[in-house]
Amino acid sequence: MSRSSGFTMIEMVVVLLLMTIIAATVLGRSISTSDMDLNSETDKIRNHLRFAQAEAMKRSNTVWGIKSAGNEYWLFRNNDPDTAANEVRLPGVVYSGASNRINESDIGVTLSDFTVFFNRIGKPYSAYTSETTNTPLASQLAISVTAGEARSITITPETGLIR
Repeated sequence: MSRSSGFTMIEMVVVLLLMTIIAATVLGRSISTSDMDLNSETDKIRNHLRFAQAEAMKRSNTVWGIKSAGNEYWLFRNNDPDTAANEVRLPGVVYSGASNRINESDIGVTLSDFTVFFNRIGKPYSAYTSETTNTPLASQLAISVTAGEARSITITPETGLIR
């Protein structure tokens, strides 16, 4: 009677099953929901900035931007972010009441204060009154998103790359 060496199919299945259980246990303990929530909210804010830039590029007759002040941030069009008539609702956001502003406590994060304008070619500005009276970003704009830990969103001068 010849005996071939190797593992039986049952042994292979048992080993793979045990490895799967161990991997699921280790992975489940290493990633917390608060980390996933912070990453998710950071991605949403990054996409809101990209939306403002895209709107400015699509509608070349005016600048668009995002402003964060106090515990709120909002999308605006035209060169005065503090005028309520210039505030625009972001798509896909559930707002409370008639306000066009997103309350940071509702989404569980804190943002650093910033104002960024985008012109018709997507170039970022820190101040913008007109085509000739404006202040382009002089250096990379770093926006801090905090909820226990901190994440960063950066906007590159000239190109407007948002990472």
